[in-house]
Amino acid sequence: MSKEFTLTDLVNSYDEDDNIISVPPSGDDLDSPDRIAAQLEEDIKRGQVWLASDYGCFTDSGTATDIAESNDLYVMIVDVNADDPRLASVIPLSNDLRAETDDSLVIEQGSPLGIPMVAWPTIPAIIPIRLLSKPLKQFSPATADAIITDDPSKSASSDVVRRGNSQAGSESPFVENREDTIAVLVLWHAMCAKLPELRSEEERGSMAPDRAAYVRSLVEILGLSFEDAGAVVDGRLAMSREQEQRLTDAGVDPARFRTRSFHLPKDLLIEIEQPAYQQLAQQYSSTHEGDARLGLAKDAFMLAARKSGYGRNSWRSMIQQAMKTGADSDGTRK
Repeated sequence: MSKEFTLTDLVNSYDEDDNIISVPPSGDDLDSPDRIAAQLEEDIKRGQVWLASDYGCFTDSGTATDIAESNDLYVMIVDVNADDPRLASVIPLSNDLRAETDDSLVIEQGSPLGIPMVAWPTIPAIIPIRLLSKPLKQFSPATADAIITDDPSKSASSDVVRRGNSQAGSESPFVENREDTIAVLVLWHAMCAKLPELRSEEERGSMAPDRAAYVRSLVEILGLSFEDAGAVVDGRLAMSREQEQRLTDAGVDPARFRTRSFHLPKDLLIEIEQPAYQQLAQQYSSTHEGDARLGLAKDAFMLAARKSGYGRNSWRSMIQQAMKTGADSDGTRK
């Protein structure tokens, strides 16, 4: 079969009404809440298998209900991007052997799912890690290397990996064909460009302390609520002349902050993209418009500003507290 596809061909061939469905098999501990929770606490690792889904990600209003049909696909982690840890290189998989092609590998024994799987090492893709929905354990290191290098001979001695063969005329209820898989990966790769820009501490300079000081001034001097202070800093809420004068009288120059571009800390933007926050993001999107992950990050930053604390180790608790603060304020999220 031909392996030559242009980006234009792939994008034009993508039909938003089509859907790729992957259904994880039951049994073993794949569906164990304890196992899933434990893996979500770990770093994303080479050889891990995940069910990836774009349900609720990067929608226009940020609400999960905006996507009538989502794309779901098994993927194996190749690596996490060193320059931008919000991105991962993955290889697509299928649990339907009828989807095998001559450029695929078939893992007949040694799959984390406990059943044979098809892998396409010839069509890797870089995707946002927020698409990683459910962790499904991992291949042995040797077999992961065999898949990544497209060399069955490198697989673990206890596993069985062979070269795939094209199935002429085969129809699959799970993955329609190889081209549809590529189209979804192209769509997902395009989502990388929608992530907020990462700024180093040097590039951000003293923006974080200045922003924190401004938030405290709005709360302490003007008596604004946590939500209103955030809206002022983000430019979504304007202050009255009287409020600006009160700040000026207290030694705070509002104009100085209006001329600055604020950027969230790099480590916070990386932390909020982790798969562990998927459920929080979906809950947040039910009551907020826009990118739920970015909204949660902003709320966590405001909370950190009130407590004068930064650093990636502190963001996890701040994100959880930000979610709780929102739930307590409107009573809609628990």
